Amino acid sequence: MDISEKLKRCRTDKSLTQAQVAEKLHVSRKTISGWENGRSYPDINSFVKLSDLYGISLDLLLRDDRVLSYYKEQNKKNLQIHNIAKRSYIFNFALWLLSYVEFFRIAGIHFLLIPTLLAINIMIFMSYYDNWKKFHNRKYSIIVIASFILIFFVHTMLNTLNISFIQRLIDGNVSYVSNFMLGRFMLIALMTFSLTIVIFGHDILKSQRNQVK
Repeated sequence: MDISEKLKRCRTDKSLTQAQVAEKLHVSRKTISGWENGRSYPDINSFVKLSDLYGISLDLLLRDDRVLSYYKEQNKKNLQIHNIAKRSYIFNFALWLLSYVEFFRIAGIHFLLIPTLLAINIMIFMSYYDNWKKFHNRKYSIIVIASFILIFFVHTMLNTLNISFIQRLIDGNVSYVSNFMLGRFMLIALMTFSLTIVIFGHDILKSQRNQVK
């Protein structure tokens, strides 16, 4: 008996409707229907809840080669996503350091691609980062937002230490100064995002649990 038939039989043996099971597992009835029709599989937490709800051992419930193959494949995909985010974090750290060379124009060096690379890498990291659940904690989210604001303020104040920046404001015309200020604002915003990721995204460097060997 495959897993979909097994789930359906366990439910009917308990005289439960799909809607009742959905309510107990906090999912939609359509999700339960998908499981029982073989269109999708429950995640491991749902399997544990189903095991308790139906009074059947987890081992017996999971004893299906297709389910095991599905989870093995999903685990591989999750590992690939995790590794992309990890590489993106490391690259972000390097770009964050280089951004200060661009910010202060150290030795007259100008890395025009830094802001672009920073923006692209930040988007990649945000797309592949896999631990967003920690931001569900309101206190933690407030700390992150407050840190972002503080870092942005510090970066803005650092402009006063940049002789090149002050000189450009003095010598430039209104149009030039406006464009220059916009560029500085974008660079500061990207640097702030980058440093925030360095501080609060370091958990991505930890090995992912349940890796597939």
